[in-house]
Formats: sequence, structure tokens, C-alpha cells
Amino acid sequence: MNLNFLTLLLALCLALWSGQIQAQESPEEVAEDYFEAMQNEGLIATSRFMHPSALAEFKSMVMPVYDAEHASGGRQLLDLTFSPTVNYAQLQAMDPLDFLNGFMNVVTAQNGNVPLQFDKLEVLGTIAEGEIRHVLTRMTMGVGELALSQIEVLSFIPYEETWLLQLNMDLKGLATALRSNLRQ
Repeated sequence: MNLNFLTLLLALCLALWSGQIQAQESPEEVAEDYFEAMQNEGLIATSRFMHPSALAEFKSMVMPVYDAEHASGGRQLLDLTFSPTVNYAQLQAMDPLDFLNGFMNVVTAQNGNVPLQFDKLEVLGTIAEGEIRHVLTRMTMGVGELALSQIEVLSFIPYEETWLLQLNMDLKGLATALRSNLRQ
């Protein structure tokens, strides 16, 4: 092979590769999409922004509660979060995305399906930590002296052509609270 052909091939590969990188959404864009979905759809939108490993982690954190309920012959939590038609074996085999959706359905129902409300969202910056990107945002509700702000950090990891969320402290806290009831 001649040097011109190899140079052309290398240039083509680099162009294709850089085009792929540019086609990806940035973590900041995904953060804005996430908050927009939360504002328009409520908590049920959470699961589609979650990385598959985060979904699996949530399921593994909560399954001991269902295991204990099943061992005692109960179904109250299972019926509340999924339905009386879902049995324990189906729950065990359930895809982690569907599992989190079941949880979000019950949380949404208990909150009256009130979506996240804010007047302004600012992406303040991004911190890289290896392949993880921590996006710092500020949500502001109200205006002027009545404005309240909340800082939120969203941690993203790359997945296919986009960035998806790691399991956040809110969901970890929910799982921990459910598991703590097992000890009482």
C-alpha cells in the first residue's frame, strides 16, 4: 500500500470518529432534557434517563424488601407498586427498567402526579471524573426576593450515543428507607 492511501484512510477514520463524538449529546444537554421531562411528565420520566447499571443497582437494593415480604406470605408492597396480577417470580425476572417504572408509578400516584416545577434552570458547570461527568445545576422557583434556588448535581456516564444518569441519592435513600423497615 502506498503512503497516500494510508494517509487518506487514516484521515477518513478520524473524520468519521470525530463526527460520532460531535453527534453525541453532551451531559449538559441531557441534564436539560432530564429536567424538562421531569417538569412536563413528573417522576415517571426518571427511568428513561437512567443508565442500565443504575437501574440494576436500584433493583438489587430493593429486592430484599420483596424477598422478605414473599417469605412472610405477604403481597402488600408488590400489589402497591406493580399490581395484583404480578407474581413474585415475574418480579424477580422483571427488567430493571420496568422495575423502576413500577416504583415511579406508586411514588407519582402518592404525590398526585405533581411534576417538578421551576422557573429557571441553569447549568453551572461540569466536572469530569474519569468517564463520569458531574453536571452542576441550579433550579430557581419564583422571582426577585421570593426566588428560591436549589443546587442539584447529576452524575452521568456514557452509554451508546448519549449520557445516562447514575443512581442518585434520592433513589438510594428510598431503597435504604424501604430496607430499614425490614429491621423493625
